Amino acid sequence: MTIPKRPARGSREPAPRRRARATALAGAAALAALAGASTAHAENDGAYGRLDGDLDLRAGAGASLAAGGPALSARAAAVYLQTAGLYAHYTDALGAEGTPVARSIAGGVLLQPLFLARYASDLERGPPWLDLFLDSVALGVGSFWEAPPRAGLAPEPGLELSLSLDVPLLGDATGPFIGLRGALRFRGPELAGAESARDAQRALLSVTLSWHHVLRVHIVDAGDRSYARGRAPAEVAARGSAAARSP
Repeated sequence: MTIPKRPARGSREPAPRRRARATALAGAAALAALAGASTAHAENDGAYGRLDGDLDLRAGAGASLAAGGPALSARAAAVYLQTAGLYAHYTDALGAEGTPVARSIAGGVLLQPLFLARYASDLERGPPWLDLFLDSVALGVGSFWEAPPRAGLAPEPGLELSLSLDVPLLGDATGPFIGLRGALRFRGPELAGAESARDAQRALLSVTLSWHHVLRVHIVDAGDRSYARGRAPAEVAARGSAAARSP
């Protein structure tokens, strides 16, 4: 009877198992290094993805509060270099009773004055969510149109002044944000000095969950890029002619 020999204690494990374990450890180390580098970049560059493109597109939905009760709210904006852009804002009371305004739409320009100034002054020291929150302060001015219950939008626009803030949920310029927006609205008759039957609804507060996405669309150098594309075929043809003339 032959008794199989057991491997002695302390003997080396089979080579395939050693290679598999080494590969797993190397993969884990590589993932940890990438994660650490990504986190360090996000925390230390001070831009947090805001300079990865020149146009920031934003869209979100939530609720608005004003005299007469809450309403559905939707918001969209396009901001160039996190500094200036255009916005649109929509509210709808969804047929609620007792509200003086059934729906409204507003649009205008907004200005975010803090990002470039703080970035150039090396004040973006983190944490990322705090820098993004502070730099999100935006001032807006535009026009708005509103509709009373069971009626269409008023033909005469009013003036809207707004202040908005956005809190990032991921600490990056591209991702979900919680937005807070306050607006003061002055209707056309009020600006003209006439009395308004709905003076109470001048203030509007909106809370939205939105997505911000930074894109590289080359707005500034679009003309240069078009010129370069137009020159390319001419340069190729010129080189071909020169090659044909050469002996």
